Amino acid sequence: MKKKEILFLWDGENFNPNGDMLRDNAPRIDDETGIAEVTDVRIKRTIRDEIMKKDESAIFIKEYKRDENILDCKSAIREVINVRQEKIEIEKEILSKFIDIRAFGGVLPISDKDEMKKEGIKTAGIQFVGPIQFRMSRSLHRVAVEHIKGTGAFASGSDKANKTFREEDFLNYAMFATYGIVDNHSAKITNLSEDDVKVILGALWSGTKNLITRTKMGQMPRFMLVITYKNDTFAGDLNNCVAINSSKEDIEIRSINDFTIDFSRLKAKLTRYAQEIEKIEYMSDFDFEQNNRSQFDSNWIKIGF
Repeated sequence: MKKKEILFLWDGENFNPNGDMLRDNAPRIDDETGIAEVTDVRIKRTIRDEIMKKDESAIFIKEYKRDENILDCKSAIREVINVRQEKIEIEKEILSKFIDIRAFGGVLPISDKDEMKKEGIKTAGIQFVGPIQFRMSRSLHRVAVEHIKGTGAFASGSDKANKTFREEDFLNYAMFATYGIVDNHSAKITNLSEDDVKVILGALWSGTKNLITRTKMGQMPRFMLVITYKNDTFAGDLNNCVAINSSKEDIEIRSINDFTIDFSRLKAKLTRYAQEIEKIEYMSDFDFEQNNRSQFDSNWIKIGF
């Protein structure tokens, strides 16, 4: 496994990419800048959900139930792992079974002191540092937030004459930049393979589009750049090396056709690291490539997942 950097551009119209529970599930917005934000947890959930469509057993971080009750982590891990093994054997079994732990790591409690004494379990918990990490994703422009009100189909109670009301906030449009790193050293510890990385990035691409829910339908993966390095050197901060060019004000932008992406700073930065770079690969959807193809570097290699 070699060190990699990931730059992923994606967008959506009339959607809520990541609700803030502290603000009645409204889209996450930086109050100072008007920039929309999406947490790394939401990005990883997108990847996990997409992988589970093909193989639910490959993912550990998910909902476990027993008799309609949701299990805690210590109970859930017993559903899939023999916790009475030696710690090293538990680690091997977890890493061999679950791609999300190999990729993102995790802190997994297994037992407490009392149970360890009574049941003879030898391991209190396990921790892995994930080789693949994502920064908080941010929109490349200030966003417009729409607040709407509506009525529900049913009354709030059996003796009520009026239907319930609902209120919600969504973004008219946003183009996000997601930045990630694949660390070669942590990958050795979790046994993350090149094939695993392809699965993760493929799930990020297709999962972004396949989130067919009321608040996220219409999200589109637009562009992904994957830089593979020869050694431990890497450029860093790639999400801040791209910008939007538009004749419209930020909050007036409503579609991918209202702007182009300026890759000049990104290309200049990667040129400085050219001797350390093994290859640069990219994937683009049709509309994005039609609008921005002239900005792509001739050395970038087009790929598919």
